[in-house]
Amino acid sequence: MTSRIHWAWFILTASFATIFIHYSIRLGYGILMPEMIQSLQITKAEAGAIASSFYLAYTIFSPIMGFAVDRFNARILLTVCSAILATGTYLMGRPESLFQACLAFFIVGVGASAMWTPVVALVQRWYGAKRRGLALGILSVGYAIGYGVMGIVVPPVVAGYGWRACWFILALLAFLLVPLNGFLLRNRPCDLKLNPWGGGEDFPIPVYSAQRKKGIHYRRLLGMPGLWLAAVSYLFIAFTAYLINLFIVTYGSLELKYSYAQAATLASGIAFSGIPGAFLLPLLSDYIGRKKCLLIINAGMTAGILLILCAGNSWSSLFAAACVFGVFYAAAWPVYAAVAAEFFPREATGTVLGFWTIFYGVSVGLSSALGGYIADQTGTFRYSFWVAIFTGCLAVLFFLPVKRHISPARPAVNPMEITPPQ
Repeated sequence: MTSRIHWAWFILTASFATIFIHYSIRLGYGILMPEMIQSLQITKAEAGAIASSFYLAYTIFSPIMGFAVDRFNARILLTVCSAILATGTYLMGRPESLFQACLAFFIVGVGASAMWTPVVALVQRWYGAKRRGLALGILSVGYAIGYGVMGIVVPPVVAGYGWRACWFILALLAFLLVPLNGFLLRNRPCDLKLNPWGGGEDFPIPVYSAQRKKGIHYRRLLGMPGLWLAAVSYLFIAFTAYLINLFIVTYGSLELKYSYAQAATLASGIAFSGIPGAFLLPLLSDYIGRKKCLLIINAGMTAGILLILCAGNSWSSLFAAACVFGVFYAAAWPVYAAVAAEFFPREATGTVLGFWTIFYGVSVGLSSALGGYIADQTGTFRYSFWVAIFTGCLAVLFFLPVKRHISPARPAVNPMEITPPQ
């Protein structure tokens, strides 16, 4: 390569766009939910079931994607899944019934299942230990910007053209990922005879390549108690996080009776407040450790929901509480990714994240249906939010006993040499 721009930056550009569009679609459903509930004449539980169909697909296919990215070509994987994502998103603009909406969002979930674990694993390969945290911090902001922009852009589009037009626009953006990922992505730096940007060797480093060729020892991996404890913690915090993200706009619009445009800014508040959180809290984990930082993040997210409940009908208090929630929400996932890379065998990072995503998918699918059902039965989302607070507390408790795994096949290493702040 003769270009002065390292190809790692093209990888990060395509990955950022993938995360941006994926989360615009995925979290955008929660913003569009109040309009879809009224247009399709469905209950909140049925609206939650549409979201659950996404997470059912996400749960089934994410472990496969995590497995695939550890062994096969990430470029082909993400290009194909971008086309699937675009197809499902287009169909989300055409449903006339609950079944059609569930089927369309299921297809979206299949495509989206390749757009977190494989992307995180791919970016880590292209950046050296001293720059990996910067890259993953930038990547994490893609979610926040996509979600935040949706909260601002969707209401005027809905007012002028209807909610279906929003899905068609998002489908077009998703389709653009097909040529972008197909042209820019490469599996590893060595494919272009490069080293990771920022110094260091390829990730995972070549000295363990023989072990990778033999395959990951799944029995040993599944025998680690910390893997299961972290997975259950991931399950509970995902329930907490996505129940709020899915229903916060509907809560503001249909329950608190704010205008749709005003209620949608709650999503933007969560998203944009997450930008400093995504950078600063992982940086804090450099100094106090990943575990302590993750406990603070989970506790902070839970406290944010309590503040949302305490805000009542006060708009300023409600918006501020949503922002508090957002600061901690955005930081949780990159720090969990860092734990996967640092606390468990490095060669299995994609597999660990894929395994955790099984718990994640079950959790968020349940939170979508249960949150809507409780709201239908009680006439308020407040009880659903109290359940989210309870599961947030459980996420903290289950992560407390988790300890770092050090493989007997290699000496202990400074975690910063493996994966920096994320």
